[in-house]
Amino acid sequence: RYVLAQELPLLFREANVIYWAASLLRMTYDFIDHSICRSHDSPIPAWISNIPRLRFVEAGLALVYSSTFKGSSVIGTGSVTAAYLLEEKIECGDGKFTKFIHNARYTSLLKPDDDGFHIAEFLVFTQHVQYIKTDGLAYISDYQG
Repeated sequence: RYVLAQELPLLFREANVIYWAASLLRMTYDFIDHSICRSHDSPIPAWISNIPRLRFVEAGLALVYSSTFKGSSVIGTGSVTAAYLLEEKIECGDGKFTKFIHNARYTSLLKPDDDGFHIAEFLVFTQHVQYIKTDGLAYISDYQG
């Protein structure tokens, strides 16, 4: 761990990255859902039912404040004394870690016969949507789970 003055900005940045990544993924699903709704006059292809519904872990920043006491009563809070990034614990059935896309690539790391290949290909698609919808400003990379 770093001293608080160094750690706090790093934790704020990490919490913001998680927030924005979740927002970009939500934007992608909104785009998909809107596109499906707009195509109500056309037959809906069977592959639409196979669209993965993924999410990022829920996370938040917890700040610990010092307290000022007078007798047995708290009369005020002082400065931040510690900070923690709290993330939801995800129980995995098989506990297998998969890296779908490396942060220096925009293609799947998996081969067509690998487990999770369809998810990796979907994540490549999400990168494309995010890049287009943000006018080239942002997309999520380094997908893993």
